[in-house]
Amino acid sequence: MKETLSASKIKVLKSCSWQYWCKYGLKLPDKTNDGALKGSIVHLVLECLGNPRHKKHYDQIVETRDMYSSVAVNILIEKHAIKNNLMSEDHLQDIYRMALEGVLYDFFGKSYGKPSEIISEKDFELEIDEGDVRYKVKGFIDKLFIYKKKGLAVIRDFKTNKKIYEGEEVSDNLQDYIYTLAVKKLYPQYKDITMEFVFLKHSPDNGGVLKMEAKTDYELNGFEFELTQYQKYADSFTEETAKSNYAYNQGMPKDGSFSGRLLCGFAKSPDEKKKDGSPKWYCTYKFGFDYYVVIDKDGNDKKSYWTKKSAKLEKGEKIQKRSYGGCPCFNSPKEDRMSDFEKPSTTDDFDLDKF
Repeated sequence: MKETLSASKIKVLKSCSWQYWCKYGLKLPDKTNDGALKGSIVHLVLECLGNPRHKKHYDQIVETRDMYSSVAVNILIEKHAIKNNLMSEDHLQDIYRMALEGVLYDFFGKSYGKPSEIISEKDFELEIDEGDVRYKVKGFIDKLFIYKKKGLAVIRDFKTNKKIYEGEEVSDNLQDYIYTLAVKKLYPQYKDITMEFVFLKHSPDNGGVLKMEAKTDYELNGFEFELTQYQKYADSFTEETAKSNYAYNQGMPKDGSFSGRLLCGFAKSPDEKKKDGSPKWYCTYKFGFDYYVVIDKDGNDKKSYWTKKSAKLEKGEKIQKRSYGGCPCFNSPKEDRMSDFEKPSTTDDFDLDKF
């Protein structure tokens, strides 16, 4: 197994084969938007407040229902907001509001009874090779509550998305399956495992918590075979495979999810603006761009950057400028950008739509 899977990696694999190639094959630089940066700050704050030695700060915030009441938390937030250029009033209010929602919602898992153990920021990596089942997957659990007497484990994941999941994101959520499977493997003594997503842009006490249905052993065993297929697909992925399942060719989503053609964005050029003058959003890899790659002393690509100035070099390393031509779906003749589902099939290729 040469690839390590994750929920986000498989999601890209299913969503758009070309985007997967750009991110994990070509390893092009990716855009980190303000929403993702704010989310990482919120997660950091919640991780710190989950540490028992910081309980006084948690108590102070809960008592006042105000994140500003803790000087230490304020310093932490502003330090990272400055670092990520997020010091505008709107950005700061968004960070404080999301962090407060996370703190106020059953932060220590007492709604299920008193947990025997609380684990914050639990990372895992499973490598399974048993008969017909073969996969390698990793993940990062925000909070794991263990209730020993009840044989119960509750997985909690904080989300800073604007939109609460719906459609396939609820009925067939990859993260739900992977995290539940991981907890089952790591803590086999707990038979009752459930997962909940807490959407911090919404009030958890008013519809902002999505509690997933518990998975049966039958469902999880079946999912392991699905993971095996994803593993085979990812391990054998090539540039030719990258042209097999463009997001654009999947049409507009019908279940309300952010998928299909929506992933491409509607901008016709990198500098196209909306009526209000703000830039139109588009997939990072829709149009061509120049970028920089750090090459290690052995001649291998180490990491890519948008600018030469942002690249970090160590002794013996060098930097090289490269160009990316853009997504073939928008930058090549129509016959070259047809999906495999539009072309006459002569092979029995792995079909992601079966899952």
